[in-house]
Amino acid sequence: MSQFDKQLEQRYLELLDSVPLETLQTEAQLIGYNRFKKQKTQRKRLFQSTVAFAILMILLIGSIRVSPALAHAVAQIPGLKPIVEMIALDKGMEDIVNNEYFERMNESQTIDGKTLTITSVVADESGMIISYKLNSDEDLALFTGVMPEIKQKDKLVNAAIGSNWTAQSTGTYEVEDTINVTTASHRMDYSSRDFVLTLSLRDRPETVFEIPFTLKKEVKPSKRYAVNKQVVVDGQRFTVHELIISPIRSELKMSIDPSNSKKILSFEDIRIYDENHEEWGKIRHGVVGFGDYKDEQFSIMLESNYFRIPKAITIEMREIEAIDKADEFIVVDFEKKKVISQPDKINIALEIKDNYEIEYKVPSFKKDEHKGVFNHLIDTSGEIYRSYSVWISNQENHMLIGQHFDLENVEKLPTNPVMLEIARYEQYLNGTVRIQVELEGK
Repeated sequence: MSQFDKQLEQRYLELLDSVPLETLQTEAQLIGYNRFKKQKTQRKRLFQSTVAFAILMILLIGSIRVSPALAHAVAQIPGLKPIVEMIALDKGMEDIVNNEYFERMNESQTIDGKTLTITSVVADESGMIISYKLNSDEDLALFTGVMPEIKQKDKLVNAAIGSNWTAQSTGTYEVEDTINVTTASHRMDYSSRDFVLTLSLRDRPETVFEIPFTLKKEVKPSKRYAVNKQVVVDGQRFTVHELIISPIRSELKMSIDPSNSKKILSFEDIRIYDENHEEWGKIRHGVVGFGDYKDEQFSIMLESNYFRIPKAITIEMREIEAIDKADEFIVVDFEKKKVISQPDKINIALEIKDNYEIEYKVPSFKKDEHKGVFNHLIDTSGEIYRSYSVWISNQENHMLIGQHFDLENVEKLPTNPVMLEIARYEQYLNGTVRIQVELEGK
């Protein structure tokens, strides 16, 4: 047996020991586990199969990012589904798992036939990712979401708290998911390692879980790199101020020159890559940024390469969505169901419906990209009314989009005419930005 094979076998044994026996559900799996542990004299005969499985286990973390079928299979193992889903969406989670930078938990509470269990926590200065499992005696398809809060010393933490809950299929009685805790412009406070997760079902607010948990592992500090470089693309100026790399996520602090002639809508394709061209892209779940592009400074969240900092990295921005500032608004009158004015360069066929609903057609620039054009409307008194639902249908040569605006809990209805502020539109600056940042020795 080669040295590599011995190391592989040892790693396999360690992996088996690290998996709780209750996750090896079938009788065949239990027999296989015990047989391998006890019958070491049969190693040669079993070598091919065990090494094949060992290779699978060792390469598992990387493989689930490129194999949806494998990811689905592994996600069926109790407790692993949230981690598998995070790895599939976020490359930085691969390193977190490989470096065992997460804490396994088993804190639970049962209320009214439902049991909530915290299964693991990842924590750094940028926030936390809390994995949980919810078992229910009721069909969870009946519930539209959860309302989480995180407390420390009986006070809510100063952070954005988000849930990844999605609509469940009928006949779902167990859900494994995550809660994202993300800070902005400050570090997460770990002066006390004791926290409490408070969670209720959106459709059952009277059922409130309160589960305390304590962090025991060291919280690794963020790595901060000053950039302070201004770039110009297609005549538009903006500045990259700082790159902050934490285990969970990287944060790019930026600002936009207010004298620009165009309104920046989105940095659609932004990433960092090392000298070997390995890439870390934008966060695809949870909080993707902080601040508005009109603010003095804002942040864009990227995947983390914390555990393998290279000598230098390149920040690349390939698609910067922008429109002329003069084309920022479409003015409509909901009472008259009429478009008052629309910029010539904005190719949207807009129809005004009842109950502050709009329907519009846009060209199919990217059929796989599902996004509404408007985030909110502004009435004549300056009041902002948010869009609270969007539906999108792919047609043969265009996309049909519908949006409602939130008027259920407002003190007064909007005064017409109103301005629909364009938030996304597939029109891009001509050019690509590349900024190189030396990291070695910093």
